Amino acid sequence: MNFEEIINSQGIYVASFVVGIVSGFVPFINTEVFLVLVSATATRPALFPVAILSAVGQMIAKSVIFYAGRGVIKIKMGKYESKVAAVHEKFARWENKADLLILLSAAVGFPPFYVVSFVAGALKNHFAKFLVAGLVGRSIRFAAVVYFPQLVMRYI
Repeated sequence: MNFEEIINSQGIYVASFVVGIVSGFVPFINTEVFLVLVSATATRPALFPVAILSAVGQMIAKSVIFYAGRGVIKIKMGKYESKVAAVHEKFARWENKADLLILLSAAVGFPPFYVVSFVAGALKNHFAKFLVAGLVGRSIRFAAVVYFPQLVMRYI
């Protein structure tokens, strides 16, 4: 099933939420590609809710990964094991600025937000702060992704 079929069968809002959740767990399913497709086909008033629903879906997945970092849930990190150590070091250097690191990771994707979510849980960061910083960062990222094609099309 491709993104277009998901949108047609579930509606744009449910599809945005579901793609957000699934892509939060499965990195090769890309929310940004989905949002560019939506931006090309949806009406302008639908774009903001789509971005927010995608961000909420992502944060549901990242919350599970956060709790996996705490050891509550078991998730295999696979190829991310080496990145976990590097992000752990970044958290140590940023000390009291962990919320800012979470926000930046959620907004720009570096360091990878998947790994940051896991490490934030492992380091016992406050969940509510993680959730707010991640949701704000993902909302900014997804709003930029969904509105950028609209902006480009306006000037073409």
